[in-house]
Amino acid sequence: MAKTVLRQTTTKPHLMQVMNSQKVSIIIPAFNAADTLTETVTSVLNGTHKNLEILIVDDCSTDATDKVAAKLVEQDSRIQYFRNPENYGVSKSRNLMIYRATGDYVAFIDSDDTWEPNKLEVCLKMLADNPEVKAVAHALRYLDKHGKKLSYIPTYPTTKAEMQAIKETGESPWVFPSSVVVDRSILLKEGGFAEDWQVGEDTELFTKLAQKYGLLAATEPLGNYRIRGNSLTDKHWLKKRIASDCVKENQLRRLRGEKELSLLEYEQLCFKNLPLLQRLNKFREVLALHYMRKLGQSWLNREVLPTIVYGIATTVLNPKATVDKWKWMKTHEKLSHQTAEGIGHSAELNPQRSSEIGGLS
Repeated sequence: MAKTVLRQTTTKPHLMQVMNSQKVSIIIPAFNAADTLTETVTSVLNGTHKNLEILIVDDCSTDATDKVAAKLVEQDSRIQYFRNPENYGVSKSRNLMIYRATGDYVAFIDSDDTWEPNKLEVCLKMLADNPEVKAVAHALRYLDKHGKKLSYIPTYPTTKAEMQAIKETGESPWVFPSSVVVDRSILLKEGGFAEDWQVGEDTELFTKLAQKYGLLAATEPLGNYRIRGNSLTDKHWLKKRIASDCVKENQLRRLRGEKELSLLEYEQLCFKNLPLLQRLNKFREVLALHYMRKLGQSWLNREVLPTIVYGIATTVLNPKATVDKWKWMKTHEKLSHQTAEGIGHSAELNPQRSSEIGGLS
C-alpha cells in the first residue's frame, strides 16, 4: 500500500470549521521561567488555531515568574495563572491542570520551548483524519541557549505500521512533551502522569498511550526544544535511565498480561540487587549515556571545551557508543542545513518513516 506523505495542505472549509470548534487546553508548567515564559506563551498565541486556553502552573518559582505571568494574564483572557502552595514537581503540576482544563484536547509545552504557528492546526487535522488515534505529536528543532533554531529532532512513530509495532512489540515512541496533543478524556481515564516518578514520567505516560490508544507523529518540525544544562534529566540522569528501562519492562509485561512493576520495585530488582560487578558495569553504561547527552548539548551550543571534555569521557567509558554519537551529530548537522533551506517539513528527511496518515496528501 502506498504511503501518504504528510505535507502542509489547505484544509477544506467544513473541516476547518469543525477543527476550530474544538477547544485545546495548553498546559505550561513553570519553575523559575521568567526569562522564557513570555516567548513560549507568545508562540502559542500566534498560532493559527485560536480556540484555546492556556493554563500556566507555577511550581513555587523564586524568580519573577509570577510577575511575568500576571502581565500575560492581563493581555489575554484565554490565559490563566495558578501557583502551587508548595513545590509539587512537574507531574502533579500537569495533572492538576489536566483536571482544571475545559478543552476537548490537551497540549503540553514546557516554559522554555516554542511552537510554530501551524502546530495545533496540523495536529488537530491528524486527529480528525484518524479517529482511531487518540494522541499525536511531531518532530522538533533544537534551540540553543541564545534561542537560535538548530538541527532537526526526528520522531517516532510516523506511520501506522510503526504505530502497530509499538502496540505489538513493546517499543517506545520518541516524542517530547512539548510536541504532544492528546484527547483529554484519555488522560483522565489513565490518571495523567505518574506523580511518584521524579523523571521519566512523560516517557511512561506517552508509551502507555501509544500502546493502548495509538499515537502518530508528523515529520514536520512544529516546535522548538531549548537545550539547557540544568534540566531534571541532567540532575537525575541515573534515575532517568532506570525509569526508561522500567517503561520498557512494563511494556513487555502488559503484552504478556503480567503485573506491572512500580519504579521502586524495578529499581530494586534490576539495579540495586545486581551483583557488584554487574551493577558497576550498568553504572558505567548509564554514565556514558549521560556524558553523551552532555556532549550533544555542548556541541549544539558550540561550547568547544565542554565538547572536548565530554567527548574524551564518553570515549573512555564506551568507545563504540562514542563513534555512534559522532555519526549522529554529523547527521543532525546535515539535517540542520536541510531544515534551514525549508524542506524540514517534508518526510523526505526520513523516507523510511514517511507519514501514513490518510487524507493528508
